[in-house]
Amino acid sequence: MIDEIKAQELIAQGEGQHVELKQEVPSKVRELSEEVCALANATGGYILLGVDNDGKFTEGFTIGNSKRSALRDSVDQIEPQVDCEIYPLNVTGHEIWVMEVKEGEDKPYFCSGAVHIRRGANSQKLRKPADVRKIFDDAGKLNFDMGVCSWFKWEDVSEEAVRDFKRQAGITSEASSKELITNLGLLTEKGEITNAVPMLFSDACGKRFINAIIHCVRFKGTENVHIIDSKTFEGPLLSQYNNATAWIKQYLAVEYVMHGFDPRQEIWELPLDAIKEALTNALCHRDYFDSGAKIMVQLYDDRLEISNPGGLLPYVAADFGHRSRSRNPLIFRMFTRMHLVESVGTGIPRIARILSDDGFPPAEYKTEGFFTTTLWKKKPSSTEQAEENKEKNQEKSKEKTEEKVLRLITADPRITTAELAAECGLNDNTIYKAVRKLRESGRIQRKGGDKGGEWIVLKP
Repeated sequence: MIDEIKAQELIAQGEGQHVELKQEVPSKVRELSEEVCALANATGGYILLGVDNDGKFTEGFTIGNSKRSALRDSVDQIEPQVDCEIYPLNVTGHEIWVMEVKEGEDKPYFCSGAVHIRRGANSQKLRKPADVRKIFDDAGKLNFDMGVCSWFKWEDVSEEAVRDFKRQAGITSEASSKELITNLGLLTEKGEITNAVPMLFSDACGKRFINAIIHCVRFKGTENVHIIDSKTFEGPLLSQYNNATAWIKQYLAVEYVMHGFDPRQEIWELPLDAIKEALTNALCHRDYFDSGAKIMVQLYDDRLEISNPGGLLPYVAADFGHRSRSRNPLIFRMFTRMHLVESVGTGIPRIARILSDDGFPPAEYKTEGFFTTTLWKKKPSSTEQAEENKEKNQEKSKEKTEEKVLRLITADPRITTAELAAECGLNDNTIYKAVRKLRESGRIQRKGGDKGGEWIVLKP
């Protein structure tokens, strides 16, 4: 309960995110319960009855037993039940009534069959399904993988997928698939199969859950215009992960470096650990409720983009890279068991560390609507060395050509350009360039015209 001083502070503060002022009880008491619902869905707050928006008190204001009872009954209609205290308070000799609303722990709350949310000094009724889902999502109350899967039966479990999971997770138990899945905590408290089960252990993932797939596209160049290859991977999520990783690797250049008798070192033009981290992030954190979108892997000549439906949750965006929560906690937990991810919130820092250690440009992220990770390529050191060697060889080649031309001119001052080209096995343009270099450096000069003239060697 608040005291008089606190009430005065709230009145002076005026209406806002946490304060609603009412001159009197509305004729429709339900309006107040909708305000209570909105505050509970936000961060809680106060409704002060008997004072208007200008801080003016309503003379002689009070709430009788019958109206108080009606108000209490209306608030009790909110589902789930909210924590709302209703009590009178004397402020500078005026009676007001306080409705003190705690932030709800069981969001979202419904009133009159709808969800209400506090935004600034106003309460809004959410009408779009996406907005309602966002309230669920923010509260961590709605997770696709934790939903009950009514169509899946135990006989639909892929034994191959179970073996792959056990191998990846290092599980040696000989327990049956049903026992394993039960022990992994993938059933509801009532023993019902959750969506996580077919997503992890069924070939139906990608067929019954048509959005739960990875679509990989290789583009020519740096724009999404000319498609070289396109593949879609479905089935158990671990299979999707392995297939997508293999697909990416086939298009990446790799350098093999030998260090004495040690095993050869593979240096990829994109670090595989960063790619795997971005892929697991997409599989674990994507919004599987979005049936119109899928995980996209787009590979260009200069970069790799991995996108998944579902931008960052607001409180995650506020501390991006350091705070996280998976939209699919069961799937995330299973990827942790398979040693494909570490703890929540470590993925982005880990990618940054990998790229930095290997000398790659920092990753770029887009967080609205789709979450997109962009990893920029760099040329393997062997390619860089090849370019450098190419330049050096070109320089050496030029030097050799010039020296050969100089030698031929010294031996025959009347030799023609065509004859020089024939003797050197080069075209006329290359000879012209070599001769120009020799003349500009002051090593030779021409006496007479092109016909009947001759070369004079100044510096052998």
